[in-house]
Amino acid sequence: MGRRRRKRYKKPIRVVKKLPTMFQCPVCGQVTLSISIDRDARVARIVCTNSECGLRCVVKNVPEIFQPVDVYARFLDAYAKGEAETFCSEEMSEEISEEVEPVEAVERESS
Repeated sequence: MGRRRRKRYKKPIRVVKKLPTMFQCPVCGQVTLSISIDRDARVARIVCTNSECGLRCVVKNVPEIFQPVDVYARFLDAYAKGEAETFCSEEMSEEISEEVEPVEAVERESS
């Protein structure tokens, strides 16, 4: 005669949720906003990769423990209140426009 078999229980697999890396842009509404943090300078740069939007902002005084999600939340709060001037740097966009020369389209004549 055999003995009773013991019932085996499966361990539940817990899914570890990851923090997002791309965020929704408040200007164009697409998920194209990326955030890079410079820990040494305590500055975060926010760039929308959508070519039509072109949102570029700088968040200063970012604590070392902040993740991109925290910077995004701080940016959204300032944008909603209309205080985005403190975060958005027009000087930065002027510097970028000075560095990048406009490219003129040259039409080729068909032979």
